Amino acid sequence: MTTSLRLPFTSEKKKILLALATAVGLRMLGLFLVLPVFTLYGLQFTSSRFLAGFAFGAYGLTMGLLQIPFGRLSDHIGRRTVLILGTVVFSLGAFLCAIPHWFPSGIQIGVLIFGRLVQGGGAIISTAFATVADHIEPERRSTAMAILGIPIGVAAALGVLAGPVIAGKLGIASLFWLTGILGLGSLWLLVSSLPKTPSKKTKPAPLGEVLRIKRLLALDCGGFLMNFFISTFFFYFPLIMRDQHHMTMSRYSNILLPMIMVSGVTMFGFSRGADHGWGNALAAIAFLIFLPYALLLFRPDLVGMDPERLTAFVIAGTLFYIAFTGLEPILPSLVSRFAPGSAYGTALGFFNTTQFLGSAVGGPVAGKLWRYPPTYVMTTLMACGVAGSLLMLAARPGSKSH
Repeated sequence: MTTSLRLPFTSEKKKILLALATAVGLRMLGLFLVLPVFTLYGLQFTSSRFLAGFAFGAYGLTMGLLQIPFGRLSDHIGRRTVLILGTVVFSLGAFLCAIPHWFPSGIQIGVLIFGRLVQGGGAIISTAFATVADHIEPERRSTAMAILGIPIGVAAALGVLAGPVIAGKLGIASLFWLTGILGLGSLWLLVSSLPKTPSKKTKPAPLGEVLRIKRLLALDCGGFLMNFFISTFFFYFPLIMRDQHHMTMSRYSNILLPMIMVSGVTMFGFSRGADHGWGNALAAIAFLIFLPYALLLFRPDLVGMDPERLTAFVIAGTLFYIAFTGLEPILPSLVSRFAPGSAYGTALGFFNTTQFLGSAVGGPVAGKLWRYPPTYVMTTLMACGVAGSLLMLAARPGSKSH
């Protein structure tokens, strides 16, 4: 085991990882550019926080529903074709999100929701992870996922820092134009760098075979909760900054930068620990970190901190980023280890289905809970953190899950 962990990636594997990482990174940059300001954008077209939250999560709805079909399709016709198709659809949806103001006011929020649904139709994440699983041995997949996560982490940093600045100068709609362009820009990488794999002669493994593996179901639920957390955090973020701390979009980077820097270090600690067999335990710990995060974000007064000061929010946000970036590389690598060898695409497709459905649910739930006292939100998030931790322990090797 120790020797295999130290074996370097071959040049061919490096080329595949570089192509996937760059393409996914450009795509995710577009998404993260709009993430910190999307709630404010949605509220330009409706007074309903629920509809703004639904628009926020609509991307995750179609992204989740299409993960299984796209994953199974990639098992059958090849990863490369599915990656290219999904990238084109994603960009078209982004362009639609940029133009709701071209339509009558009564249907503008509907246009935005439709654009987000189309954008989510470019469901390639499971296919990208399945491509990694195809070419990287199990002992090194967590490290490979982390390599895939490097540009995602950079995109997260650049996007959430630059997005509000660009939006402040050019308007939020400009971020969607940029998102679509970045998506299309990744096409040449996919076309030129990924090998053309022949269609499989055998049918993909039945979905029922994947669904009968209890460890996979536990990890799927963990993916749902992970994205539920990121969706709710970024729904509330601009509202808290604007309404509670009276901060303009151009200053968001001052708050987000220290959170991102800390989590960039801890992510590799989590992924390296997972490579040594501690993935389930570390994932359980990551979910528990969401408990103090929820407390400090919504009820810092319970531990003697002033909710009007930024200290509690910065600590809460840092805890959120540590937990989320810790889970991000671990969960898909665990899924690929437990999945049947003939069904990486199917298993990862179902994982990403539940993951993005968590995003879809998080937005409208956050919008609905905003009407209630903050204790309601805090309790909901804490319960999700406990549930996630228990699921990770249930999925560990040696548990009763099969």
